[in-house]
Amino acid sequence: MPLARIFTAFGVLLPILLLLCSSPSCHGATSHNISAILATYPDFTEFSGALTSTGIAAEIDDRTTITVLAVDNAVMAQLQARRLQEDDLRRAISLQVLLDYFDDNKLQLLQGGSTQVATLYQASGQAPGSAGILNLTVLRDGHVAFAQSGSSDAPPAVFYHKSVVESPYDIAVLQVSALISYPAPAPAPATTPDASPGFTTLLSKNGCGGFAGLVAATPDAAATYRSRNSAGSGLTVFCPADDAVAAFLPTFNNLTADGQIALLLYHGVPAYVKWLKAIVNVVVPTLATEGTKSYYNLTVRADGDTVMLSAAAQSAAKVTKTALDKGPLAVYLVDAVLLPWRPSNNSDGRTAPAPTPAPARDATAPVLALMPASAPASRRRPALPLKEAPEPSPNTVPTA
Repeated sequence: MPLARIFTAFGVLLPILLLLCSSPSCHGATSHNISAILATYPDFTEFSGALTSTGIAAEIDDRTTITVLAVDNAVMAQLQARRLQEDDLRRAISLQVLLDYFDDNKLQLLQGGSTQVATLYQASGQAPGSAGILNLTVLRDGHVAFAQSGSSDAPPAVFYHKSVVESPYDIAVLQVSALISYPAPAPAPATTPDASPGFTTLLSKNGCGGFAGLVAATPDAAATYRSRNSAGSGLTVFCPADDAVAAFLPTFNNLTADGQIALLLYHGVPAYVKWLKAIVNVVVPTLATEGTKSYYNLTVRADGDTVMLSAAAQSAAKVTKTALDKGPLAVYLVDAVLLPWRPSNNSDGRTAPAPTPAPARDATAPVLALMPASAPASRRRPALPLKEAPEPSPNTVPTA
């Protein structure tokens, strides 16, 4: 009878329906929490914080079949240095969220091929054209590249580093080399133009992305570097590694505006220095000295084959490699941020040395010819120029 057939069909379909409705998507919930996932990875704390502050973390948690392209703290330091408006920050982070699932195995299955994938930015409806769609390509050498689609002036591709977390067809977290896009910094109130793209791009391509980002976001420092570099009269930059910049960023953000400018200029020498060992035990003036009554100098030391830079911090910074030598510009990577002031209790000279007075300069050390003749043989540097803490509100109730 037809009725018997209906009951038979229902008996076959019922287990299938029950199985489908036991999945998280059937109940409108997901089985992941991106903040909890990233909390176990210290290298992604800044990225996780950006996901939360922009509200993107909540959107990720509301979706399934999703891939998050995470970047480490050093990369985030470059983004934070731009001091973006909230909407620009959200756009940059939403481009890191793919609306499809890609784990390491799925990437390998694309060997020699490519595909396109929409991002959370495309889904927002705010992306012009296909600017929120990424091209995913496996190159001949096996590297996987992600690049923004649409615009002919799209930024360079970023590359897949490793898989961090995989929950098949629910969520994957992959580490990539950089952000898909870096929005322009927020306009500064000063009229001083920013550093030329050529100079900061040159630094970024030679391992100085974090430092270049800070320079680009500080108009007065950017103008000085731009002017010195374009003049062709010689410039040497001691560029802190990205991890050192990331570690120092909280202290940098707490400096006064003048303190930030002085610190950035302290890493530049107004001369082309091709051979560092030629100026060992020589006092070197920096760009922070020019136009001021202060003499912020560095002393170049040698420890065997290693070149060290003595600043105000107790521990000297080590020159790790020559990043660029293309006269009249030389760029050397160093393993620490150089401080032109005496460290304080909550600052870090290499990124935070113990508080100690600035070391006295060896009075016998020669001074590079660029040093003004009126410069004193030695001087005590001022303390770290931190911003003043806000006064407590009169309505504040003191705690016990």
